Amino acid sequence: MSTTYFDYYDGSKIFLFISSKIGLPIDIVNFLIAQIAALCLARLFRKPLRLASPEFRHSVCLIIGLLMGYFCFGKQSVHLVVLPMISYVLLKVIPIHLVGNVILAASMVYLSCLHLHRQIYHNADYSLDITGPLMVITQRVTSLAYSLQDNMTKKEINANSVNLVSDSKVEKIPSPLEYFAYTLAFQTLMCGPVVFYSDYISFIEGDRFQTVSKDKSFVSEPSPRRAVIYKVAGSLSAAVLYLTLAQKYPLTVLEELSDPSSEVSRSWSAVYLLWYAYLSTLVVRCKYYHAWLLSEAICNNSGMGFNGYDNDGTPKWDKMSNIDVFGFEFAQNFRTAVASWNKNTNAWLRCVAYERGGAAWRTARVYALSAVWHGFHPGYYLTFFAGGIFTVAAKKMRAVVRPMFLDSRPKKLFYDSLTFITTRIAMTYATVPFVVLHLAPSLAFYGKFYYSLHFIALGAMLIPSNNKRYQSSQTTELPPKSTKTKNEVNGEVNGKLKIT
Repeated sequence: MSTTYFDYYDGSKIFLFISSKIGLPIDIVNFLIAQIAALCLARLFRKPLRLASPEFRHSVCLIIGLLMGYFCFGKQSVHLVVLPMISYVLLKVIPIHLVGNVILAASMVYLSCLHLHRQIYHNADYSLDITGPLMVITQRVTSLAYSLQDNMTKKEINANSVNLVSDSKVEKIPSPLEYFAYTLAFQTLMCGPVVFYSDYISFIEGDRFQTVSKDKSFVSEPSPRRAVIYKVAGSLSAAVLYLTLAQKYPLTVLEELSDPSSEVSRSWSAVYLLWYAYLSTLVVRCKYYHAWLLSEAICNNSGMGFNGYDNDGTPKWDKMSNIDVFGFEFAQNFRTAVASWNKNTNAWLRCVAYERGGAAWRTARVYALSAVWHGFHPGYYLTFFAGGIFTVAAKKMRAVVRPMFLDSRPKKLFYDSLTFITTRIAMTYATVPFVVLHLAPSLAFYGKFYYSLHFIALGAMLIPSNNKRYQSSQTTELPPKSTKTKNEVNGEVNGKLKIT
């Protein structure tokens, strides 16, 4: 391991002996140790600290979050405090009708500066950096700011919309303890999912589970044990799959596309390249599955994330969820795939971008903000551009083609199989630049296919929009107001949102 790596990494090196023994970088070892410790400490909030005062529970969340940040990032962890501090000052001094837009701009500028610093000084051996937690903190401070702006000014964003964040009815600025404990809560600090303020406060104050039964008595909270075990098992399975496939299908092979003399450029067929790209991106997704499922387990183990009951009475612990693994991997259309990926980030983008401003540029606003939020590597922008045109094209194609296959079961089965394969091809094609990051290999990858999927999508976008169902979805893209429960509505809205 190079000297430069140690000079750049500011986190703890106490467990360097473990890093050397198992062959994982010290930053990844620290991340795993911090998350395992968080999983164990989270249990305190369901047993010893369940009846503690809200102030004490806030303090424990804050202290553990600060300790985890310093353990993983050392002196860089100062940014975890500076960004919320700037946002809190703005929350106090900016007129309430502007506070959401101002805090979004300020936090994105701050985050962008650190993204650029990482991109300029990035060392190839360094995997974990401070921008990950700062991306989560940015989501928290901006969602809270918009909730305050909307609720304190009694403003409706869209008369026909169902706002996933502003329904929290946050009607006053939180105290410093509430604010910093919320922004630095350890359960999701390292890699999300974003927790909205109303959900966090309900967890802290203990009223999330106070359901009144028919006999007017309070029902005790359901146990998250099954959900925690399931998600920890899923996280371990994803880690094993990653370690099994990472050496067989490394991303470095795709980076060789920028060299015309490489074997990949000279002899690989487009079909084999696409198959290899699918397996390589699957390996990368396993890292996300591992981290996100473990983070969800931490939330659930602390009592956070309960989302009502299934029809059979089984408790649902998916309120704090970033990923539906099977929903993404087996999606039959592009919309379902992107709605299953980074789900709570979808809800955040919907609040701060999709529902702000006119309807004409909704999709463009969402993809642009998502790209900048991720950073400034060219691969991000190539992926989000492809995702944007694929989203619009897929909607038009589905509106025109799908009705032709609904008159018989065999035709519907053929259509479902075809759309599954098409979705996997389109998703692989679109996401290779996201994981490769650099411009040259990304363009070389697209060049291998003569940019064919781009041209097909652009052609599909020119299909006349004379289908009544499509016109209606283009006009509103949102369901009308209904009397359904909040959980039912949130599930439907997440399924309709077309972002990543």
